Amino acid sequence: MTFAVLRLKTILDARARGEHGFGMIELLASMTVMLIGIFAVFAVFQAGIVQIRRASTITTAAAVADAEMEKFRAIRFDSIGLASADVAAADATYKADTAYKADTAPATTLATAMTASQLTISVASATGFPSAAPFIVKIDSESILVSGGGGTTTWTVRQNISGQESEGRGYLGTTATAHSAGAAVVQVQRADVTKCGTPPCTDAVPTKTTTGADGRPYRVDTYVTWMQIGNSAATTGRLVKLVTLVVRENTAPYRRWARITSSFDESTGV
Repeated sequence: MTFAVLRLKTILDARARGEHGFGMIELLASMTVMLIGIFAVFAVFQAGIVQIRRASTITTAAAVADAEMEKFRAIRFDSIGLASADVAAADATYKADTAYKADTAPATTLATAMTASQLTISVASATGFPSAAPFIVKIDSESILVSGGGGTTTWTVRQNISGQESEGRGYLGTTATAHSAGAAVVQVQRADVTKCGTPPCTDAVPTKTTTGADGRPYRVDTYVTWMQIGNSAATTGRLVKLVTLVVRENTAPYRRWARITSSFDESTGV
């Protein structure tokens, strides 16, 4: 662009002196090159502004996600979750995320009937279910913590201990009941907690809008699922709750600005 400016100055000076060796075409060409250079400089500055604005938005969204996660760290373990009815009513953007679990798969059926105190579960197929325990299944209205037999069609359940939190039948506050052969069996992957009323309960919702430090509204999607932990030797431990927070553009939720995940163990408070 500097060359174009100098060339243009030379042409204008020559014409001012009455020299006509520089034609109009050369004059226009020099002006065009100069304009292209000006637009290029403008584009560089504009791109810089866009990048700065984007970086600011990402930083603000990360701060929003951290603030929301701190709310989960401040409550009891058994209150960490979402009401299933709220999750079911969430929109397509929420359900399209990889953190969303439908609690309808994997699924199988009971191969034989079960009594209310039985500690074995015979299923028609174990396809899709975890290859190692523990994991949670739901049969009719009862949730059961499977403690053994993963990868087979015969699962085992620990005996409940009187006076202690249920470890097997009637898990998560449900009631142990008898089940008929052929009853549907699905894996419970979401942490379902009733909406606040009688504790334990949750105030968390799947989707909400919050204002960031920059004064802009952000959409915050929350997912709470059960996760099986293990060590490098593939030995599995107890289940933890996995909280995933996704901060999106409020008016265009397909645009994701921040995503953080944190696990919560029962030892942090029950």
